[in-house]
Amino acid sequence: MNTSTYRLTVLGCALAWFLVGMHARLVHQFTHHGRAPHAGVLAIVGLLVVAAVVMLWQLLRRTPTPGAAAT
Repeated sequence: MNTSTYRLTVLGCALAWFLVGMHARLVHQFTHHGRAPHAGVLAIVGLLVVAAVVMLWQLLRRTPTPGAAAT
């Protein structure tokens, strides 16, 4: 993985985890107040969690190539 691809993956991973954290209130509302969010919102948050986990797995699995130039 070249350096520019690695950097884009890091940014995408950080953004996905940030958005997952922003929607963490849904869990509190569902468990403590009994308010179920709309199915579309649950689907989007589920996709964000999957994307965040996949990108994190890619980051942990691969390292940037030391000699590759960023383009």
